[in-house]
Amino acid sequence: MLISVVATLALQVASLPSCDSLEYDGAHENCVLIADDGTMATFMFEPGEWGESGSVVITNADGACLWADTFETESFFYPRLEDLDGNGFADILVPLITGNVNTEMLIFMGGEGGYAVASRELGGYAFDPVVPGLFVVMARSSAAERYASFYTWTGEALGLEASVAIVHQDEDSATCTLATGATGRGEDFYCSAVMSE
Repeated sequence: MLISVVATLALQVASLPSCDSLEYDGAHENCVLIADDGTMATFMFEPGEWGESGSVVITNADGACLWADTFETESFFYPRLEDLDGNGFADILVPLITGNVNTEMLIFMGGEGGYAVASRELGGYAFDPVVPGLFVVMARSSAAERYASFYTWTGEALGLEASVAIVHQDEDSATCTLATGATGRGEDFYCSAVMSE
């Protein structure tokens, strides 16, 4: 009996579309993301208390479950893969709430030991790797001001390394200043990483 249930589930997952090929049309479709190493994240959606209720099951290439979780989403974006910290393992970004510009994400960081929830509340409009071990989250606070927060991942927890504020005086000029965090890499390092945005 258990074998037939597992076989049925495997067939259902195999027929799901890739999340990155879908466009939102008022409700999310069930979908799957597959990393280069065969790791698979399967997403199921249904109407929820506000927006939609979602569940994700992350399995390795052999089908062993690495992580399972549930979430609520009001976002019109689909989950995606990105190696944020440059460790060679795909990280999974699940959009939860999308406002005018910023999207709050549930982030699962991948590594040698599998997957772990890094955050259920990082918000921004761009989540990008900077250098190995460091990624940036860009967020807009107003039409003239953005913030860039730089994070490291220890394998167990996110660490906020620094934040910079970018203020646009007009279309052609902006200033960037260190807002918080360590100055070890220096303001020039952080500002140069984001001023081309």
